[in-house]
Amino acid sequence: MKKPFWIFALILVTFLVSAGNSIAGKSALEEIYAAKTIVISTDANYAPQSFLNDKGELEGFDVSVAKELAKRLGVKVKFITPDWDLITAGKWGKRWDVSIGSMTPTAERKNALLFTLPYYSSPSQFAVHKDNKTIKSLADLAGKRIGIAGETTNERYLQKDLSIEDVKIVYQAWEAGKLHTYLTDANHIEDLSLGDGLRLDAVFSSKQTIAEAIRSGCGNGCPLIMIGEPPYYEPLSFALDKSRANSQTLVDKLNEVIHSMNEDGTLVKLSEKFYGTNLIPKL
Repeated sequence: MKKPFWIFALILVTFLVSAGNSIAGKSALEEIYAAKTIVISTDANYAPQSFLNDKGELEGFDVSVAKELAKRLGVKVKFITPDWDLITAGKWGKRWDVSIGSMTPTAERKNALLFTLPYYSSPSQFAVHKDNKTIKSLADLAGKRIGIAGETTNERYLQKDLSIEDVKIVYQAWEAGKLHTYLTDANHIEDLSLGDGLRLDAVFSSKQTIAEAIRSGCGNGCPLIMIGEPPYYEPLSFALDKSRANSQTLVDKLNEVIHSMNEDGTLVKLSEKFYGTNLIPKL
């Protein structure tokens, strides 16, 4: 009577342990392969990194990088466009797998997110309305109203609270008069384009974003001019949700793909296509 019971108990325990290990041990990478799709978060209003073209389709440097990533993983790609603050907060609940949205791996963000190797670098840049006659250098921005996207490194820089590994941050000696925060860079660029000093005196964004706005006219004319040299350059990486279990193999695989795209010149070609220059670091 006892022997069959113990045999049954042993089989049951073995089954439960095996099933538990199977569920707990499934990595984020394995889940992506099982779904045959990788879900990427990015911005729909952040040209030339990512934006909606005339057909209503996402296009841009980050979008092209994401598509190439999916191709090399052998899976389909699906895009989702949550607000930036939701992405940087972490705890995504598997609503998306990876953020490819030109994110800087700051010390603060590393509390909630995991980061890959950098896939390109970005210079920060100030700009003013072309009709402005008084702001000719960065020092002239003291006390001015400056537009920035919220929860960005540019905001942290102006608050003098930015920390990026292996990047020396040199702050300006002046203080802005008021920082006006927006959901995305396109919004503050549009406000500045309405007129010199009408809503803003200057904006602070990535150099390539401002250059694209000037080139494309940002919808309805974009009379901006850049001033000064970039205060700092920042490495930009893919981001993953730190709260998602078993994500390290996905980070390793993404790094492998970034290496291959770096080595075969794919990233350089995409950088030159969308930015007109090579912003790709040597790994």
